Amino acid sequence: MSISVRQLYRGLEKTQTHLVQSTEIATASMCQHLFKLSYPYGVSRGERDYLIANAVHDIMSIAIHGPITENWHYKTKQSKEITQKIVRDSSSIIENILKDTKEYASREARKIPETFDQDVRERFEGLVTGVAKKLMKKFEQPNRTFSEITITNPQKHHEGRIDAILEFSNGYGLLDWKSYDIKKANGSGKERWQLISNILLSNYRYTGDEDDWSKFRFASIVYHGGAYMPRLPIQEKHIGKIKEDRLFSYRTLCGEKVYAQKPKFCPVCDTNAEGCSDCRFYRDDARMAFAGQLPDNYRKITGQLFGNRYKVLEERAETHRHKYVASTMIEAYGERTAIDELKKYGIIHTGYKFVSADDTIVLFRKDDDETFLEPKKILRIIGKEENIPLLSCVSEQATVIRVEYCDLILNFRSKATVERAKLQLFDLPLVMIRDEINLTRRMLEPLHKFHRLAADVLIRKECYDDLK
Repeated sequence: MSISVRQLYRGLEKTQTHLVQSTEIATASMCQHLFKLSYPYGVSRGERDYLIANAVHDIMSIAIHGPITENWHYKTKQSKEITQKIVRDSSSIIENILKDTKEYASREARKIPETFDQDVRERFEGLVTGVAKKLMKKFEQPNRTFSEITITNPQKHHEGRIDAILEFSNGYGLLDWKSYDIKKANGSGKERWQLISNILLSNYRYTGDEDDWSKFRFASIVYHGGAYMPRLPIQEKHIGKIKEDRLFSYRTLCGEKVYAQKPKFCPVCDTNAEGCSDCRFYRDDARMAFAGQLPDNYRKITGQLFGNRYKVLEERAETHRHKYVASTMIEAYGERTAIDELKKYGIIHTGYKFVSADDTIVLFRKDDDETFLEPKKILRIIGKEENIPLLSCVSEQATVIRVEYCDLILNFRSKATVERAKLQLFDLPLVMIRDEINLTRRMLEPLHKFHRLAADVLIRKECYDDLK
């Protein structure tokens, strides 16, 4: 081979191997200043009802394989009856997810809302109503479904996790659940931009080219009681905006000086939404720096803080290095040859088959005991699908617990993850690739808090007010 794996890793050491997430592209599309608050500033953007949204997501990701598709009635006029039937058939799924989520919350010392069970049930029923009322009337029963699929397109520096893909004989449909609130989705919000970003990823999954729309049928944001579907074909100006903001996001992550301008209307700042005070703080901070109005001690502190932020971003790029190496090798030598070569260096592992699962602990076994795996290593377990790029196949992440001769014991994120893997992953040929945990947000958030604290102590509030 003209390029060895070691040479490739060394060559990538000076290259930024960032991947931009679809959620980041969507945020940049809404407001580029707001995007820069996520990276590199470290402002947190967690949902207040995180536990509820996650539980509903888990229920939908399992129910889509059974009760939802099994009760799918094309051009139905009885959406209410079908919704009730799906909810009844999903009762055991709901109960298991509720129990597991509350156990997780107790272990993590998270506060469980008093109306947790009721809220989860209502939101799930609302999403099922949206599927029955809108999607079943327009589209026939899918041949196959996938849920919670991570698709990586290294050539475009783009990655996203798609809630569900419905496969038909003549193409595919894309679904995103709006599980964090019950508001109606529309064509101007962040969800729309994320949906279009994920369509490009899905095009890549099925055709190898994000600009090939030959297998695309529809995309929908399913919300409480309904579903939003963008008009087709997607306008070129919207696709172009996604690609432009993706490049903006990538260059920002790489630490380049990227020009960002507040739009004429900002749906965050101009509506006093959560996060607007942070956005204004950093914009005022930048204006004071440009005007030379920052005290020397504060300017030195902020300089150190930004230096640390970009060091964190460099570490973030490292989390995707294995994907870039695998992608480069596959592009140069073909998938089979690349996998064989990467196996020699312990980057990729094959031959394991699912044996059993106990709670979140899963046992895999292969015929020989040759392995480079060690406890605490993170793996992306990929189910190799035919005619699908390796990093676009269905997959889940897990941690190595123990390696014993031919046995491999992994710990998955949750019981729901294991159940979903049983439905769509474990029966496929398995390819395991080394992965890393992305701790960027956890590391950046304290820097943001310290930055604001330093401003409160060293700069009078009146200095900011004078700029307004």
